[in-house]
Amino acid sequence: MNILLLHGIFDSGRIFAPMIAVLEAKGHRCFAPSFVPADAREGIAPLAEFVAQYVAEYLPLNQPFALVGFSMGGIVARYYLQHLGGAAWARVFFTISSPHAGSLWGYAYPGLGAKDLRPQSALLSRLRATEASLADLPIHNYWTSFDLTVFPAVNCRWGRADSEQDVRGLWHRWMVKHPKVLAGITRKLEECL
Repeated sequence: MNILLLHGIFDSGRIFAPMIAVLEAKGHRCFAPSFVPADAREGIAPLAEFVAQYVAEYLPLNQPFALVGFSMGGIVARYYLQHLGGAAWARVFFTISSPHAGSLWGYAYPGLGAKDLRPQSALLSRLRATEASLADLPIHNYWTSFDLTVFPAVNCRWGRADSEQDVRGLWHRWMVKHPKVLAGITRKLEECL
């Protein structure tokens, strides 16, 4: 299956190298673009528009794919799915340590993306109000109660997810290579084939 992986703030698609190695060993084809600017200073919506353009250019036309969103990438993915038509093509959606209810760290950095990631932001409220558009999409959410990047960590929880697991990873960035996350995603992908 084709898999699109979206990274978090201040990062790049390279963070997914360990996950890509596992997924490609299982026969999947992975795409991990890097956002520019990586700090989302222009907001979440432009990054989601970039995702829509990337999908149109690089993924096979009209073929379903799996979507993995880590941290901010999970919120970018939601905007793409819920407001830019991505839900029509995504077959399954995995979120990893994404601030579905925002993060207080959004107040510590200037820029529209950080503002979008604050608790009760207009963008998160809009996503909450339109998540019914994901009714037919299987969603699996992985988070850690030890998260200090999404603060409070419980803001990674998402009631819409079909399954949710606190894997108790010690570091936010480690979540993309946590054995329980990799095993869970691999298993769920096999169920989709």
